[in-house]
Amino acid sequence: MERGQPPRGLLCPGCGSGLEPLDEVAGDDHRLRCPQCRETFRARRREPSDELAAARPSTEPPPPGSISLFWRGLALRWLENAYWTGVFVGSAGLLVFGGFLPVIRGWLRDEVRGWGGVLETLGGVHVITETRDPDADLGPVLARSDAPLLFSAMDDVARRLGVKPPGQVRLTYLPCCGVVAWERSRALILGLPLLRVLTMAEVRAILAHELAHLARGDATRAARSVRFVEGLRQALDQAAGQEHGPLGFLARTCFRWSSRLIGPIARGQETRADRSAAAIAGGSAAASALVKVALVQPLFREVLEHYDPEDLEAPNLYAFFRAFWYRLPAEVHTALRLQVLTDGGAHDPAHPPLPDRLALLQSYPDPASVIGDTIPATSYVGDLETLEQMLHNRLFGLPAIEPSVFHKLRV
Repeated sequence: MERGQPPRGLLCPGCGSGLEPLDEVAGDDHRLRCPQCRETFRARRREPSDELAAARPSTEPPPPGSISLFWRGLALRWLENAYWTGVFVGSAGLLVFGGFLPVIRGWLRDEVRGWGGVLETLGGVHVITETRDPDADLGPVLARSDAPLLFSAMDDVARRLGVKPPGQVRLTYLPCCGVVAWERSRALILGLPLLRVLTMAEVRAILAHELAHLARGDATRAARSVRFVEGLRQALDQAAGQEHGPLGFLARTCFRWSSRLIGPIARGQETRADRSAAAIAGGSAAASALVKVALVQPLFREVLEHYDPEDLEAPNLYAFFRAFWYRLPAEVHTALRLQVLTDGGAHDPAHPPLPDRLALLQSYPDPASVIGDTIPATSYVGDLETLEQMLHNRLFGLPAIEPSVFHKLRV
């Protein structure tokens, strides 16, 4: 709008009707009238200040990361390489200077069966960082014909983020979501229970959040460091204080420093992905999706603990969860949301506190309303009931496989 032109698009605060300009007062001051209420208003055109421009959230994808996170990641990779070098040199030195004797005794007693047993005998811990085959525990692969709208939304979000869409979409059993990478393959993990409680706009926000991790390399380069820290922690927990000597001291020291480095890196990655989700799906949808996921996860785990697969009243676990979810009164939903907002994520070192994340997301504007954004996300998938039954059967091993003519007959 040029300077001196009357403002357009202003609405009456009383009835919401469009205001019509009257005679110009002076300079950038204008008088406006509501055709319905007959009220007059005065408007003044103001130049946006530098402070407002700086405070306005950007709709562009977030930057790759700060210099501090870069140096932390570099230090973490150096620490990982130093740990593996120390393990190799330390175990070789201990074997040369008499450590082979307890290793041989353990082997004769069938207590040492591999490299992990050798390290445990020498006082160290065995760290496993390899990514397992996702076919074992991440759920079945979802075909494009099963959910054409979901794949279309994923392709659109990936195009806006400038990243290649993952090769697979897997429906997992729990209400969680993420991106996993193994070798050269990438897969988007989407929890089946989430499709029953989220809207289409909220699922789009989740897609933007997870694909932002993929676009920034969080599922490849950074995930290697995360696996190292997690593997070292699990190895120390399994050792239960039995680690000793130079290798035990090395493991405890590396874990102490790596856990301090990985926390800010993981929180910075989550903040960066939250910004991408809010920029693409809107602040309200991203914030609502975050609260619902934080609310559904503990509820579904509680339902899973009390579910009896032998009970014939509910056809499967997911139908049982649906009946439980939709029977909760509105007051209970409100109380659970307040509980999640007050203490949700307070003890998670890999994610920023939930109130801080919501404050960031709600500072982003909402995009123009799209038809269908508020309908349930079940529209993304065609035959959702069949998929629920399939995951139920895989989870509980039902139905049992009966012997066929190809099985050997045992007498």
